[in-house]
Amino acid sequence: MEKIDEKILVISNSHFERFIIVRRLSFNGIKRCKSQFFMTPEYKIVEKIQEGHDIFYLFKRDKKEIYQTVLVQKNVFLYKRVYATGISSTNDSLETIGGMSYRLNHEGTLFVVLSHDENVSYITINSKQGIIKKSIEHSKLVSFYIPYAQQIDLLEAVAYDKNDRPIYYYGYDDADNLRWNRVDE
Repeated sequence: MEKIDEKILVISNSHFERFIIVRRLSFNGIKRCKSQFFMTPEYKIVEKIQEGHDIFYLFKRDKKEIYQTVLVQKNVFLYKRVYATGISSTNDSLETIGGMSYRLNHEGTLFVVLSHDENVSYITINSKQGIIKKSIEHSKLVSFYIPYAQQIDLLEAVAYDKNDRPIYYYGYDDADNLRWNRVDE
């Protein structure tokens, strides 16, 4: 009798999972991300960042050198894809590889930076609560999350060396590209 009950449970779960997928929900956050039309097998996960019920997955697609940030929300035991943004990869010493600002039943802003410069020691952003400072290592990333919506170009992000000298700022260059610029440029 136990084997029959297990089969019924599996069949019931299978039907429930199909129902959930049709409703754009999933039991698994990463599956929820990858079920989207733009997510091909070329996308590889870089990082998972969780802030409360909000979960951010960062992906990289090497072929087109694109970073994709996908926000999913967990509600009890189901995940729902909410937003997705893309940022082109650069050869800059500092790269913004993820970022979004959103307003739902709550607000938030995510800003993620990858360092290719051994001289960068930490990065700061300006928030309503004051300056937020985070250390960063070469070939590592750092993420900032603030609990309100703010355009990432208005975060006044600055990268410093170990002697507290600013060496990069995040803003628009002469060609109107949003990127990390050397302070001495």
